[in-house]
Amino acid sequence: MNDSVVVIGAGISGLTAAWRLKRQGRPVVVVDGAAEAGGVMRSRVRDGFLCEEGPNSFQTSPELLELIREAGLEPELVTADARLPRFIYYRGRLERAPMSPGALLSTPLLSLREKVRALREPWIESAARQDESLADFVTRRFGAPVLRNFVAPFVSGIYAGDAARLSARAVFPQLVEWERKHGSVLRGLIGSARRAPKPRAARLLASFRGGLQTLPRALAAGLGEGALRLGTQADALRSESGKLTLRVCTPSGAEELQAKAVILAAPAYRAAEIVRPLSADLAEELGGIDYPPLASVCIAFRSSEVPRPLDGFGFLAPRGEGLRALGCIWSSSLFPGRAPEGSALLTLFLGGATDPGVAAMTDDAVAEQVRRDLAAALGIRAAGRVVKIGRLERAIPQYALGHPARVDRIEAELRRVPGLYLAGNYLRGVSIGDCVKEAGELAARLAVAT
Repeated sequence: MNDSVVVIGAGISGLTAAWRLKRQGRPVVVVDGAAEAGGVMRSRVRDGFLCEEGPNSFQTSPELLELIREAGLEPELVTADARLPRFIYYRGRLERAPMSPGALLSTPLLSLREKVRALREPWIESAARQDESLADFVTRRFGAPVLRNFVAPFVSGIYAGDAARLSARAVFPQLVEWERKHGSVLRGLIGSARRAPKPRAARLLASFRGGLQTLPRALAAGLGEGALRLGTQADALRSESGKLTLRVCTPSGAEELQAKAVILAAPAYRAAEIVRPLSADLAEELGGIDYPPLASVCIAFRSSEVPRPLDGFGFLAPRGEGLRALGCIWSSSLFPGRAPEGSALLTLFLGGATDPGVAAMTDDAVAEQVRRDLAAALGIRAAGRVVKIGRLERAIPQYALGHPARVDRIEAELRRVPGLYLAGNYLRGVSIGDCVKEAGELAARLAVAT
């Protein structure tokens, strides 16, 4: 076991790293205290309805598609056009979100004065800073209404975050780079589009017939017998004579695993506990990353009970518009097999950084709030059937102001602990595609280093 690699965490980051290492011929063991693989990717089927408790889809990327092919899952892939309309709940109505600079001209989400202000962005003097909040960046470049009606709702949908507290450079580094390089976000966007290779690959939203957890389950099964140890809780790490020793707790008692390298792919708050015996400074940096709570509600209706077509991805709700939900995905319209014939399945999200009080609400109170929000946004008067309520006490890591500097400090501390590597969505990207790409690159670096 001394030459093996131990991966802590059977989420998508840990399993991707383990999969890549196994294909390199490296002995690898994955440990996780949970009863199943997948981390926050949890797919549940109830009476013919398929509910996702964590992420609901991913955008296709070369790294993800390669992993899917290797795992033999191409026949299970289901896709939708990434350009499906998104809607914004604004002044009691659903309005189509503008997805291009040109669409700003016709959107009712901005007044004429606000549109002119937004389209003047190329002539706004550049004032690029080392780090500033996403709210300040967008307001400075495009005006406060663009932040409130477009950017803040999308940030809630992706990060369950608060734009006033998130780092622009960490969340949307490309936008910051365009301002630095071109003096304008819009000029950078147009230049990037012109330089993009033609024809451009179609951007697709994707999942699997059996839900997103299909991928981690397949990766776990492909590691081989004995390589995945579920119900095995990582406790603490120590370093001795160039080897790392991990203490784990199993149903049969405590054990110690020695390894040449350890990939810590647990959430930052768990990683902090595990590395504390090795580095109190590293533990402090990891423990400082916030994860707000989030509730997801899968609710079903007869199709006849929904008075408007569900012809898109779903809707987002700016704060202050009267809805408590951050947004709603029209699940049964997005992918096949999410609901029985004649039924509609909707998934709503509540909580996040702007509404942490949702964590204290009972399931009944959450369900009632969802019904009120759907009555206001979609005109649904039926009670529907709550298929599943999922709760994450700590959901999505927040890339708060100072996050890029925090990552630099984390990497500096890591260099003091040879053989220890970190992977996860709390470093450089929260999407499934980001996690797969980062984990694959990490496995490649580890192969060279060890």
